[in-house]
Amino acid sequence: MEQQQATRDESTQRLGQRLRRARLTRNLTQGEVAKNQFSVSYVSAVERGQIRPSLGALEKLAERLQVPITDLLGDTDFEAKFGAGAAAVEARDPGAERVREDVDAKLRDAQALALQDTPQSVRQAVEMLQRLSATTSLNAREQAALAIQLSPCYAQQRRGEDARRVAQDGLAAAERAHDDARAARLRFALGKAHALLHANALALDAFRRCVEAIEAGRGTDPAFHLEALAQLGNQYALVGDHDQAMRTLLQAAKVAESVTNPATLGKTYWSLSRAFSEKGDATTARYYTLKSTSAYQEAESRQAIAGIYNRLGRAYAEVGSFDDAREQLQTAYALASAQRDASGVVEAQRGLAILALKQGNLEEAAAAARDALERAEALPDTRERAETLLVWAQVRERQQQMDEAQRTFDEAITLLREADAPERLRAAYAQFSEFLERKGESRRALEMLRQAFQTAARHNLAQ
Repeated sequence: MEQQQATRDESTQRLGQRLRRARLTRNLTQGEVAKNQFSVSYVSAVERGQIRPSLGALEKLAERLQVPITDLLGDTDFEAKFGAGAAAVEARDPGAERVREDVDAKLRDAQALALQDTPQSVRQAVEMLQRLSATTSLNAREQAALAIQLSPCYAQQRRGEDARRVAQDGLAAAERAHDDARAARLRFALGKAHALLHANALALDAFRRCVEAIEAGRGTDPAFHLEALAQLGNQYALVGDHDQAMRTLLQAAKVAESVTNPATLGKTYWSLSRAFSEKGDATTARYYTLKSTSAYQEAESRQAIAGIYNRLGRAYAEVGSFDDAREQLQTAYALASAQRDASGVVEAQRGLAILALKQGNLEEAAAAARDALERAEALPDTRERAETLLVWAQVRERQQQMDEAQRTFDEAITLLREADAPERLRAAYAQFSEFLERKGESRRALEMLRQAFQTAARHNLAQ
């Protein structure tokens, strides 16, 4: 009996050693192996031979480590495949494992902070990531992981050039590490940075390459796929390719069907995480941090879904498919309302107002535009108010309130100048010019058209 127990113990020790060697050869941390399936302490205990995993758990571990289960359990020459690589990793620094785990934990904490999306939490995330970059020697995979978080934080702070630089450096690191999934996410971050810098052609290229990578199987997260398609569709619209924008947004709408979760859940999980952390229960705190991160990511996806339906509704309206347009915009309104997404509701109401104008229903258009304008007043983004004023100006013109329509155009253009939104400013100048021509003020209409061309020229020169 004792001999059988000793044999089992020896077998468990050998299995744990093989799992550890495979993990080190793959340059993975225990946290990355454990992610969303096991606890880090469980993986650690298995590697030390303290626990023998069940067959189901072993299958999952083998899959994550890309090792045939027969190699882990059999009498094959495992050392020849994995021993040298693991020995090289361990020889570099006996404390490397602890360092890698610490880096992994800090990256998770920074991500949870950034997803709260408040100025203070984003600033804290930036400071944490900057300290990590300055004080720790990171390998290529860790450099890429850090850039995935830091670039969007800079973008949230409107630091476009910093966001672009970090994403570009991170992409190079991901490619050195042959990490296709992180490379796809960094192309997305690069696209967002280019969009922030008004470099629409570069943004379009980055988003397109990101989507291509996802659809080639190098990034399988449906929420990420959804967001990438939404951004790509938006960029196609910005460069005037409305047919491609519609095709991309229709594809996004299909992906959107399975992606949901309320934002309030993320806040609740985060509060629980902090409470357990203060009590000294690090394991439970980490669990709720991961739950919080997941909830925030899914909540952001809901907002993206509403945005897709809004854009798709406007695209249908542009080509005269009014029934389809109304269905998409009403869906966007319902989704945004359920999510308490004020910007999404305003965007849907603007779309419905424009649709009603196209159909000649002035009363409905006025009601939708007035509601959008009242809601936009409470938003911090001046661009939202400017966009809504442009729609309200169209309504006032159709009501024959020409002076008020002109004042509304003037106010919208002033806000767009302050918001540094050259693409929308150029379109607003052109729209105002057409209004003035209809009003009979040809000289000022020509001046507004000149302003539109000058805005476009300055923007192109800046690119």
